[in-house]
Amino acid sequence: MKNEIDRIFDLLDDWRQLPAYQLERRSDIFFALYLNQILEKTQKTTIDLIIPEFPVRIGEISNKYPTLNRSFKIDYLAYSQSDQRVFLVELKTDLHSLRDKQNWYLEGASKIKVSGLVNGLLKIYDATNQKNKYNKLLDKLESINWIKRSKDGILNTDCEIQPEIVFIQPVVTENIGVIISFDDIIQILSEYQDTLSQRFIKSLEIWKKDVNQY
Repeated sequence: MKNEIDRIFDLLDDWRQLPAYQLERRSDIFFALYLNQILEKTQKTTIDLIIPEFPVRIGEISNKYPTLNRSFKIDYLAYSQSDQRVFLVELKTDLHSLRDKQNWYLEGASKIKVSGLVNGLLKIYDATNQKNKYNKLLDKLESINWIKRSKDGILNTDCEIQPEIVFIQPVVTENIGVIISFDDIIQILSEYQDTLSQRFIKSLEIWKKDVNQY
């Protein structure tokens, strides 16, 4: 009888072949589990904080809609305090989901630097009804000194780091930013002998192949 880990990955391997199934949404927890190690190995740095689904206010990067408080989400924002580096990480399990519009968002987010990202976030915070969730996010930003809170309000400390764009995707292609391929991840995980890591490697070998070319 197969164990639960095998069953989970077997389902992902099978269901990714279905037309409406989005592997990225179901598999991202496994990539997140190793994201520190992946970034540290490939980018030669240390990672102190990872924030999933980081909101970027569209009004901060759009000259056409500067008052727009809607946001797009970056899969992961990662921060190295010792090296003062920030990474905007996008996970793609299907190369057909790469979009020029998404690249435009990412390049815009990088250009406004961390200070611009925080400015936009504070505007969203002022407008949102989800204060509790955004307070949790602001707690994380305060822990790395990107903001300061006081009785007078929230201060953007104007961190001027320009984020680097990173794509995690099946194979290396022409794209903006740094590309981390599934082969790169397989090499990193090969050091781990636990059941989960080894089974993840097995699925990565499958996922790096284009399902439309079977």
